[in-house]
Amino acid sequence: MSHCKRISVVVLGSEDHLKKALITVIVGKELPLLPKTNVLKKTDIYENDIYEVKCPSDTACDDLKKVFAANHDPDMSLLVVKEGFSPDKVWQQVENLHRITGKPTEKFIVVLPFGCKESDRYPFKCYTMDHLFSELTHLAQDRHLMPTNVRKRITDQHASSTPTSPSPMMEGFTDSRKRLKRNPSGTEVNLVLLGMTGTGKSASGNTILGEKRFTSKASSKPVTTECQQAETVINGRRVRIIDTSDIFYDERKSSSGEHVRKVKELCQSGPCVYLLVIHVSRFTDGERDILEKLGKVFGSKVREQTVILFTRGKDLEQGGMSFEDFLHRCQPDLKKIVEKCGGRCVLFENSDSGPDQVEKLMEIVDRMLK
Repeated sequence: MSHCKRISVVVLGSEDHLKKALITVIVGKELPLLPKTNVLKKTDIYENDIYEVKCPSDTACDDLKKVFAANHDPDMSLLVVKEGFSPDKVWQQVENLHRITGKPTEKFIVVLPFGCKESDRYPFKCYTMDHLFSELTHLAQDRHLMPTNVRKRITDQHASSTPTSPSPMMEGFTDSRKRLKRNPSGTEVNLVLLGMTGTGKSASGNTILGEKRFTSKASSKPVTTECQQAETVINGRRVRIIDTSDIFYDERKSSSGEHVRKVKELCQSGPCVYLLVIHVSRFTDGERDILEKLGKVFGSKVREQTVILFTRGKDLEQGGMSFEDFLHRCQPDLKKIVEKCGGRCVLFENSDSGPDQVEKLMEIVDRMLK
């Protein structure tokens, strides 16, 4: 194990049981409590091989000043808030922490309750729990604190810990813990979104990420004009989503080669899975030979690395048709594409960002990487 400095985290907030829940998930073990209460014992630090967590009292100015002194500057400062929080009151908390510690307000990250989405409308910096655990993992990996054997040990610790006092916030921690630690392989994968304009590539990328990172809107012309990327962690695997422009769009043929080179460059690290995005209610003439087009660009084996990602799942629901019926009754040319890709396909509804559809996609990806 590397002797790099562990990740230092400060957990703040007025709800003691929520702070306890978060710390429990980070360090992977139950925390000492005062007898017959659910209150954390005063302790210098909660720790494991990777993280060291401090939980000073929000009202003890001296404790806060000490923790945030120049020589004790933490890697992450987290303010835990409860479900139904008031953004104005949370902002007052952040400003109060700024006044006491002298640290900029952006140094304090508000951990949103389960089900909340990040928004630039909040005056404070905030993370969803998936985003938080992704960032914590990235920090540990960047410091070489999470080799495979250590990651497996942390997985076992988290799997065996069952924090008390369940709450909506607690459910979110549990969900994030499962997604972060369930698969200890640590394999990286690149998911490349490909397809025609208007099929929902960027929206699908946002669904996989669990947050809006790519610009997505209805348009007859490409909205994504440059190759973009964003990362997350799903099932313990670092996942890089690569959103592409329509490389077959006639008006952009002159720049498609540049986009392809960028995609190949990004895919040099880690295995690559292509997600061919197709609108479930609109199969066009330009898509009939799309696998052949992709083969010319990415090589003849591209179909072996491709999953068909159908979008607009609600269109089938409104038509009273199951996904299985759709695949059985779809146009012959579309059916051939599915067959050439080994029947690997998944249905997305990007207006519903529930985890099940992403889980189904990642199950397919997992099988492809084995």
